[in-house]
Order: sequence, then C-alpha cells, then structure tokens
Amino acid sequence: MKWTYSIKGKTTAALLLAIVLGVIMLTNLMERRRFQELERSFASIFEDRLMVESYLFQLYDNLKQKQDLLQLAEENGMSPGIREQLGVYKEGRSELIEKYMQTYLTEEEKLQFDKLKTLLVRMDELEGEIGQARLMADVPPSLSRTHEDVTAQAFSTLSALSHIQTTEGEALRNKSKKIVMGSVSAAYFEMTVLIIVGLIIQGLIFSSRTLMVADHRNHSLN
Repeated sequence: MKWTYSIKGKTTAALLLAIVLGVIMLTNLMERRRFQELERSFASIFEDRLMVESYLFQLYDNLKQKQDLLQLAEENGMSPGIREQLGVYKEGRSELIEKYMQTYLTEEEKLQFDKLKTLLVRMDELEGEIGQARLMADVPPSLSRTHEDVTAQAFSTLSALSHIQTTEGEALRNKSKKIVMGSVSAAYFEMTVLIIVGLIIQGLIFSSRTLMVADHRNHSLN
C-alpha cells in the first residue's frame, strides 16, 4: 500500500513541477515581449517625439529669424547679404523637413506635415519674388499680404504639429506604464504559483511521511 501512495505522490509532485516550469517559461516569454515593446516605446518617444519637437522648434526659430531679416530689409533695403541669408534660411528649412520625414508620422500628423511642406514651398516662391525687388517699398502690397498670410499659416501649422507631439508622447508614456504594470502583475502571479505549489509539495511530503510511520506501526503490531 505504501508504494502505491508513493507513486501517486511522485506523479502529483512531478505534475506540479511541470506546471511550475510551464509558468516560468510562459512568464519569461511574456517578459521578453514586454521588454521589446518597452524598448520600442522609449525609442519612439525619443526619435519620433522629442527629436521631432526639436525640429519644430528649429523651424519656428528659422521662420522667426527670417521675419526679422525681412523687417531689416524694409528699413535698409534688400541688400545682397540679406538675399544670401534668406537662401541660408531656406536651405536650413529644407534640411529640417528632410529629417522630419524620416520619423514616424501618425495620420493626423501626416496631414499637418503635408500642409506645412506646401506652405513652405509657397513661402519660398513668394520670397523669391520679394527678393527681386531692390527696396521692400517696391514689393506689391498684394504680394506682401499673401506672404504674411502664408507665414501666419505656417506658424499655426507648427503649433498644431507641436500639440500632436505632446498628445502622442503622453500616449506612449501611458503605454509604457501599462507594460511595466503588466510585468509586475506577471511577477506576482509567478510568485503566487510557486508558493502554492511549494505548499502542496510540502503537504505531500508530510502526508507521505505520516503514512509511512502509520504503516510501519501496523507491521510492528502484526
């Protein structure tokens, strides 16, 4: 009878240990996947949000300095130096746009970004016409008004893109928090399973010893 219980106890213990190994392997696979998701999330926060916000700030600064330069041209005339500097600002905007295009764009962000590119192209065309004048006073009022309107729209689009970075960055932060909380929950679950299985095995060992003692006594009495 003793050997029968021993077989059952060993089978149960083996089954419980198999469950423990299965839980550990499953949680390890889940942890690996969560780590990869967390790594992608942090990379996206840096490359697609923080860096993009930097590009937007540089574009804003570029347009602001270009406005100041045109203001200077109104006072002192459109000198060759000012024309050359306008070309430098144009090249700087093109480089920033190229960098922006390499990042991940949401659907809404792509719409705003395409709008910005169209506005900047139009702005370059208008400034090319403005640059042909010797004095800013020679620039037709309609051309100046159109340029001011396009510039205002460009600033507005930059603000919209900046708002998207804040919204998407917050979403990525919340996603990262959920991943971390999932890892904590999985660790608690694994620990709970290990404790329960450990207690069951201890119970089996205790029961086995009790049965062996009782069986030994019965043989002695007989």
